[in-house]
Amino acid sequence: MVNKIVVVGSYNVDITLQTERFPEAGETVLGKSITFSHGGKGANQAVAAARAGANVSFIARVGDDEYGRKAMIDLKKEHINTDGVIWDSSTPTGMASITVNNQGENCIVAVSGANARLSPHDIDQNKDLIHAADVLLIQLETPLATIEKAIRIAHENKVCVILDPAPAQKIKPEILSMVSMITPNKGETEFLTGRKITDEDSLKKAANHLLSMGIKVVIITLGEEGIYWATREEHKKIPACQVRTIDSTGAGDVFNGVLAARYLPDKSHLVKAAIYAVAAASLSVTKKGTQSAIPKAFEIDQFMKRSIYKNLLTDIS
Repeated sequence: MVNKIVVVGSYNVDITLQTERFPEAGETVLGKSITFSHGGKGANQAVAAARAGANVSFIARVGDDEYGRKAMIDLKKEHINTDGVIWDSSTPTGMASITVNNQGENCIVAVSGANARLSPHDIDQNKDLIHAADVLLIQLETPLATIEKAIRIAHENKVCVILDPAPAQKIKPEILSMVSMITPNKGETEFLTGRKITDEDSLKKAANHLLSMGIKVVIITLGEEGIYWATREEHKKIPACQVRTIDSTGAGDVFNGVLAARYLPDKSHLVKAAIYAVAAASLSVTKKGTQSAIPKAFEIDQFMKRSIYKNLLTDIS
């Protein structure tokens, strides 16, 4: 089965600076390199889903500038349907400045540009794409009113909604109750629940808090520790494979895109999809860049065969 996925979200030009360490306030440090590439959580997730084998449509706004034109060309090269991407002549394409240190950690400053003008009307104009989808994949780098509109349309048409609640913002409980799966990291989980996570017991309580809002599946991403999976019936940790991290930028986007691509509604397939997505994210951090580091399906399959995930899949088969 090939999933039809609609990604509603952001497109940014990524300006990545490589440096030995992050500067302190008021300090200047010398960088090792600078690269310009495609990014934005929405675009990253769309590319990850497409490379994992899904049929992907993207709803977004880009500026009517050289960056927006290049975005359209490259999205089409990834076989992503860009009928829902809107040209905006009133504002530039979104941009993000990413600084990566020697440990592969990153800090990011994003300027929304055209992303801030993606409107509920834009969603209405492209609602047929959502109606026909198996999965709506969405994040919080576009206006909340627009996000709410997309989630409502998906929910009304029984389309699975996967929400990556980043960057962290307050979301109406009514909207959260329409979400099928939510994939916050630890900090976003603490923000959404008001609960400090210090150990596995507090992690479980935070996950239960999100489940109590009506969300069916909670997947808390824990970086090098993997993910914490929770439903009303079970809680489990799925470890990440130990790899040499070169650049962690976009690993969460890889996880979400691949999860959506591999989604099937029954429980065993959902767990398998999550394991596959963790493997893809683990693989992505071993390369520099954001979209350039997103693995293709055959690369993920090869990685699975030589890593801990082969045994994990056998255990739940």
